[in-house]
Amino acid sequence: MAQSSDVTSAPKSGLGLRILSALVMAPVAIAAVWFGSPWFGLLILVFSIAMIWEWMRMCAPDRALLLAGISGLGLAISMYMQSGAPALAGLLPALIAAIITVLASGRERALVLTGAVFIPVAALAVQWLRAWHADGLLLIMWLFLTVWATDTGAYAFGRAIGGPKLAPRFSPKKTWAGLFGGMICASLIGGLMVYFSGGSSIAAIALTSAALAVVAQIGDLAESALKRRFGVKDSSNLIPGHGGFLDRADGMLSVLPVAFVIVYFFGLTLH
Repeated sequence: MAQSSDVTSAPKSGLGLRILSALVMAPVAIAAVWFGSPWFGLLILVFSIAMIWEWMRMCAPDRALLLAGISGLGLAISMYMQSGAPALAGLLPALIAAIITVLASGRERALVLTGAVFIPVAALAVQWLRAWHADGLLLIMWLFLTVWATDTGAYAFGRAIGGPKLAPRFSPKKTWAGLFGGMICASLIGGLMVYFSGGSSIAAIALTSAALAVVAQIGDLAESALKRRFGVKDSSNLIPGHGGFLDRADGMLSVLPVAFVIVYFFGLTLH
């Protein structure tokens, strides 16, 4: 989810496509989050396979469909296993598929392995958070709103303040002011969610939200670096006016595994 949006320079027709795509996708995503299993899992699986294909399309374009099929099949089996029992053993099919994917890749094996592992891990993390945590719906809404607040705050503060660039080599429009603005907005969203849900851990969630804002920006920069490495503007054109699924979900993709670790191993809750 990039701060360096091209909305301001895009033609009106491009802006119209962005709005139309958002109007179609947003209700579907919100409904899946709200109703949970099996709809949420199916949505995550479809989005993840699309992102795996986009990743392989950049790293190994001559075998992208094959590699995405192998990795996607492993992820589907893992998600099915996890849907029946919240065991970490559900990772095994996805990891086996990642190994097979790397062996079949033929080039850029380190990057292929990164995509074949990281995207399925993020998918399994978000499915566990929604399906198996007592506050699953609230947690997912918190993470979504935190990333959206990060993107909005980064864009607004970056445009209003400007200043030193954050990582000009990978994303020339990102600024330090934008990063801190994203952290501020994310922490406010986190604190407000705890307050209105009747929780008492306002400070802890606010600080965690600010930290996740940094993680989201790192994910954004990582995807920008990947695209620059292979000389592409968008990960694909699967979403009219928006580019690819990776372009929209890069920040969320990096946040989900970190959030899972914080919730699963440290017991963080919004109540």
